[in-house]
This record gives sequence, structure tokens and C-alpha cells, in this order.
Amino acid sequence: MIGSLRGYVTHLDRSRGHALLELASGIGYRVSVNDRTMNQIDPSSETLLYTYHQFIREGEQKLIGFATRDEVVALETLVATPKVGPSMALSILNTYGPSELAIIVANADVDALVEVNGVGKTTAQRVLVEMKDKLMVDLSDPNVARLGGGTSVVSDAVADVTNALLSLGYTAADAKAAVKLLPDDLVDEGDTGTLLKEALKVMEPSF
Repeated sequence: MIGSLRGYVTHLDRSRGHALLELASGIGYRVSVNDRTMNQIDPSSETLLYTYHQFIREGEQKLIGFATRDEVVALETLVATPKVGPSMALSILNTYGPSELAIIVANADVDALVEVNGVGKTTAQRVLVEMKDKLMVDLSDPNVARLGGGTSVVSDAVADVTNALLSLGYTAADAKAAVKLLPDDLVDEGDTGTLLKEALKVMEPSF
């Protein structure tokens, strides 16, 4: 099973979501990539893609590539969820990165998931239930929101602030960026009201 590939991208097919990655050996692999990964590829530099090896049927298989290992872990976790295949998992990860997805799972945010094309309310609820069991606590950095072993969702106060920002209409990406800028001392105090005021100050320049 192929877990990663390193080489130079000699061709990008944006319409089909494919990248041709040529290794030093001269062998080229066609790798399926989503928009998020496609935008991070620099054809002039050596590229490392972490891959998910999908076996479709006898004689047919596909490599799906990502810029980070966390995205592969997220894909594997999503695919393990009943009724969620690789195509839907890719669509979710094209909309939300692993950190954003972890925040959504932590807050049981069904509305955020149904914004993904092809994800209905029932599927969204199933994903939230299945993935919550896959999140682990990392006491060394409780504000990190990632998926996979040894990682964690945000602390309660930060999760409350994130949820409040989402309810006010901000996107998961904007909410995540705002809480990331919150002073550590305020986060340690855990005063949700104060943290929300600080987060809104960060968001104000966008208006």
C-alpha cells in the first residue's frame, strides 16, 4: 500500500482533479487531489503528497493525495463512517480542513456539515456521532483542533466562543482564525463572555 509520494508535479488537470507526480526513478503516478491540495501544489518545487490508496474493484484502484497527513487520517475516519464513501469524504475535506472539521464535530454543528454538497442532515448527524469517538485529548495543547491520535478539540470556553461566532453567521474558517488569535491568558481564565468580546474585535476589520 502506498502511503506517500515525493517528486515533481509535471501536469495538473484541474478540471478532473488529477496531478501527475513524477518520482526520481522516472515513474509517474496519477494522483487524485481536491481543490484545497491542488492550490498548494507548486510545480516548480519538489512535492510531497500523503496518499490514501483506494481499491475500487478488482483491477481498479486510485491514489488520493493530500498535502498533510492529518487530511489522510480525516479521510480514513470519514470513510469508516457508514454511508460515507471516498467521494463524499473528499467533498467534506474540500470544504473543511481537519481542524475546522474537528471544531464542527466538537460543537455537533449539523448546519455546517449540510453546507457540503451531497451531505444531507441524516448523514451529517451520523458523521458527527461517528467522528466524535475518534477524537482524543492532548492536555499539552488543549486548544488544538485536529483529527487523529493524540489530538484534541478545543477547550470548553473556546468551543463556546466558536459556536457563538458560527451562530452569528461567521464561517467555520473565520471563527477558527479568530479564536486562534485569542490571548493565552484569557483562554486560561475560561471566561466565555470576555473571550467572545475579544473574538468579535478580531472579526470587526472584516466588515
